[in-house]
Amino acid sequence: MTQTVRTDAASRNGVIAIRELDLAAPGFRHLMSTEQASREWIESNLFPLCDDLRSRRTYDNLLRGRSVYFLFYEPSFLTRTSFERATELLGGQAYHTEDASQFFPIHSVSQIDNILSILASLRFDLAVLRSSESGVMQDAEQANALPVINGGSADDHPTQALADLYTLHRELGGIDGCTVAVVGRLEHRNVSALLKGLAGYENVKVLLLPSSGKVSPEIRSYCGGRGVRLIDVDAIDALAEADAVYLNGPRTVAHAQLLKSRNSLNLRIDESFMSMLRPHCVVMDPMQRSGDFEVEVTDSRLAFYRQSANALTVRMAVLLNMLAVEPGSNGVNNI
Repeated sequence: MTQTVRTDAASRNGVIAIRELDLAAPGFRHLMSTEQASREWIESNLFPLCDDLRSRRTYDNLLRGRSVYFLFYEPSFLTRTSFERATELLGGQAYHTEDASQFFPIHSVSQIDNILSILASLRFDLAVLRSSESGVMQDAEQANALPVINGGSADDHPTQALADLYTLHRELGGIDGCTVAVVGRLEHRNVSALLKGLAGYENVKVLLLPSSGKVSPEIRSYCGGRGVRLIDVDAIDALAEADAVYLNGPRTVAHAQLLKSRNSLNLRIDESFMSMLRPHCVVMDPMQRSGDFEVEVTDSRLAFYRQSANALTVRMAVLLNMLAVEPGSNGVNNI
């Protein structure tokens, strides 16, 4: 059900007021997996809200009085920074540990229920959790101390998937019927999340060109059961039919150098590569540069920074949905 969020704040000079937003309760208290975000919610609520947010310059403190804690047990640049910026742009307060594994007593996720209960007792409104430890997201959800967003687990990254879907939507005009080529580290959470997100659309084909790893049998089964065709390819020439190329680079600079020394997909994004692609094909990359793919050309089809801007907007919209409207409620969540 769509719920109109209203306050006394007015819209003026490009400032967005809460009363202008039609926020539908997302149907979940915690965002732990990409599968939770239905296509109906994405297209009827999330994407329109993102479009609205993109058109505004300031946001009239929509999340004033709200606080978000970023509990990251692994390094993060883009995810944490964009979430923190999203919180601040909306008028909320962002807090974090640089690396939660280094801070006693939260160095281990084995007591995640206790950690989240402490955050709730300190009146935090939401936590964003990153950890690849098995079962930690399920434990955080079961603790139910406060709403939690999965900021990156071993095999999922829901807000990254939503950002990538929004980028495809904006760049291609739609996702149904598209061909996406995924290049690089196929076992990574970004790829798993994207594939699960694409499974919500029709007639999607995915070309898989690895530099390392492979898509898990579970993800293959999930996608296959929903009509997504996953096709393994072994040559860069196969990317010529793609509508979008999704680069997912090696874990570290050292990893990139090792792959290059073995001549494992030494991909150069140069004029020759871009001329091979279809005129409308966009090239995406969810990671900051780390010595992975050589980018030697300037081309409007390189969507890297539009993609990171979209990630900011998507995370703003997710925060608004989870903090402005309580799932199952009949009104606004006390803003």
